[in-house]
Amino acid sequence: MGSAMATLVAVAPVSAQMFKWNDERGHSYYTEGLDNIPERFRNNAVPLGLRNKPADPAPTTAASPSAGSSGGATIRYTPGQPIMVDVRINRGAAARLLLDTGADRTLISPRALAAAGVGLTRPIATGQMAGVTGTDQVQYVVVDSLEIGDARVGRIPVAAYEMPNAHGDGLLGRDFLDRFVLNIDSARGVVTLTPK
Repeated sequence: MGSAMATLVAVAPVSAQMFKWNDERGHSYYTEGLDNIPERFRNNAVPLGLRNKPADPAPTTAASPSAGSSGGATIRYTPGQPIMVDVRINRGAAARLLLDTGADRTLISPRALAAAGVGLTRPIATGQMAGVTGTDQVQYVVVDSLEIGDARVGRIPVAAYEMPNAHGDGLLGRDFLDRFVLNIDSARGVVTLTPK
């Protein structure tokens, strides 16, 4: 997955209808508002029935850092089965991600990001990723926090991407996992994340 990260840009919250559209090569895109879709592709845009809800501002105190990582977590799973992790995005919206130690980046569906109030109209960067049917265009956005239990990473860029045939809302990658000491006990079906 290749992408050059650009300078972080503040995203203004909006409440626009979410659309999915494809370009002439069949690459899928998710966009807020019909006006943000190139005119030649608007007739084929599909409304998703979702609106971006602005995130409630998180209180900023000395006890709640706005960046970095903190805390720890214990995740239980059935041995021999994929490790599905319940996460909170921006301190509230729930998502279920597949823990993937081979993924460089965390991928979250546009639907889950929109529910968390993450704006998709102004990504911090775009890139390409090998998909099931070829190369897909990917937008990177910043979430204010990603949490599993007490394990929290603040201000983390994630890829807005709908995984085909997914059993959840995306992948939890090493950009999150490498901030902790990760231990997977496959015999007992327990994953622990402890602060580094």
